[in-house]
Amino acid sequence: MTITPEFLENLRSHISLSSIIGKRVKLTKKGSRFVGLCPFHGEKTPSFNVNDDEGFYHCFGCGVSGDAISYLRETDGLDFIESVRELAGIAGMAMPEIGPIDKAKQERHKNLLSCLDYAASFFQGNLQKIDGQRAHNYLRERGLSDQIIAEFRLGYAPHSGLYAHLQQKGYGAEISKLAGLTGISEREGQKYDYFRDRVIFPIENRKGQVIAFGARAMGEAQPKYLNSPDSPSFSKKSVLYGWPQARERVRRNLPLLLVEGYMDVIAVTASQKAAALAPLGTALTEEQIALVWKLHDEPILCFDGDIAGQNAAGKAIERILPILEPGKSVRIATLPEGMDPDDIIKAEGGDGLVRIIGTAASLVDASWSRKAALYDLSQPEQRAAFWQEIRRLVRTIGHNQTRAAFGDEIERRIQSMRAASRGGNAPFRAGIYPSVRRPKTGALRRVQTLLRLLIAFPQITIDTIETLSELDFGNLDCEKMKNHLFDVLIRDPDLDEDGIRYHLLKLGYKDLLIQIDETTAEFWLNRKKADIDMDEARRKIDEIITLSLTPRRR
Repeated sequence: MTITPEFLENLRSHISLSSIIGKRVKLTKKGSRFVGLCPFHGEKTPSFNVNDDEGFYHCFGCGVSGDAISYLRETDGLDFIESVRELAGIAGMAMPEIGPIDKAKQERHKNLLSCLDYAASFFQGNLQKIDGQRAHNYLRERGLSDQIIAEFRLGYAPHSGLYAHLQQKGYGAEISKLAGLTGISEREGQKYDYFRDRVIFPIENRKGQVIAFGARAMGEAQPKYLNSPDSPSFSKKSVLYGWPQARERVRRNLPLLLVEGYMDVIAVTASQKAAALAPLGTALTEEQIALVWKLHDEPILCFDGDIAGQNAAGKAIERILPILEPGKSVRIATLPEGMDPDDIIKAEGGDGLVRIIGTAASLVDASWSRKAALYDLSQPEQRAAFWQEIRRLVRTIGHNQTRAAFGDEIERRIQSMRAASRGGNAPFRAGIYPSVRRPKTGALRRVQTLLRLLIAFPQITIDTIETLSELDFGNLDCEKMKNHLFDVLIRDPDLDEDGIRYHLLKLGYKDLLIQIDETTAEFWLNRKKADIDMDEARRKIDEIITLSLTPRRR
């Protein structure tokens, strides 16, 4: 098929761009143009402009621009030909003739997608049958409603039966094998279903068409999770699970999380607190990152809290930096060890997920802290090695201006560490950039160390609230934080350190928390929290109370 510039020009003249965009975006006419909320990023003040005369749109908020073809490609996931065909149908224009080779290729692709969609319906239907009862119970036990099961088209693959059903519907051995639905036994030469006794997760493209499947074993079969093999419709390195569902929720201005597994995507979506996408059993690729940025300018990496999950997050950061560009970034959420987003939601509900999102670190903070954690920053040669490594990381950023801005921030942090070491103060704490000066008096340092311990050991705080309430902290900001800390723990005595920090951040104590972390850096560098037992913490608290605090004046 040959689509000439003349055909495209004629097509553009026969369509109204504002009418096409106005089907989804509320547009208001202002002079010769229309304005509305941008469909490509979350905003509250309209900055998205549409000009019918020029057939062009532009957002002054995120910088995106294009014509009717690019709009359909971005919003509906259509390719160029499909976008042109859609617009030609709207305009009532005939498409140019296609050659026999292109026509055969189109038919083959159409047949492949039809086969996959039928298989998805087959799996869905089985979930409601007696054979699928165990799989259905499993999904309900995981907390999934029938509504969310239907939205994601979840199903069940029995031990056999799919191949026979495909044949009955006219899908032969060649197309079913091409779709990754059947295989051939090497020993007996017989055909078999690729997915057997597994919960099925259909994988959809940006148009919502089924292009592959993920599957979880119900019994002891290995591997536990299995994806379709790559096919003409599916490449796992360029697809993300949950795209259609995520797109709808991002349009509602929900944050976007990048998680590790199917169940994490579904649980986050069901929480109604965020949208979610997941790679398909591989490390996050550059192609997938670019795809995510089409949906959201600053997604949040929310990988599992185990070693493998944190390693995956670290690799993702190093893959993101080379393709970083103005206006595009990520944040990184740290989950409790051994927990994934699904676990958080089960334990705390949607509010737990909101808490995790609220504590997500910026890309520069995460890059700094992950590298800093590899070195003993109390030793000068280790600090030098850390500086060398973090500067190497900056040099991997490809975009010149972004690299310069990122590098400036890193250099400011390095200079802060150098100034602290020359002044005899504690070394810079991993992941924290000082926005306030260090306290200058020993008494204030001890009070801030006390607050740090009270935040880290909430059980001790609860036990000593009555005593500490009668003591004057000698500093207005510290006194206010103490009182708010007590209020938070009285309302929710089960909060851990992360939960306490989250509440204090919401109450406006970001700068003071940073200052406290810096002041106590030496104490925490010399002792990991896991190495500080309750008795040592109590002794330190008692020591500070004796040395620095006096009863409140009445």
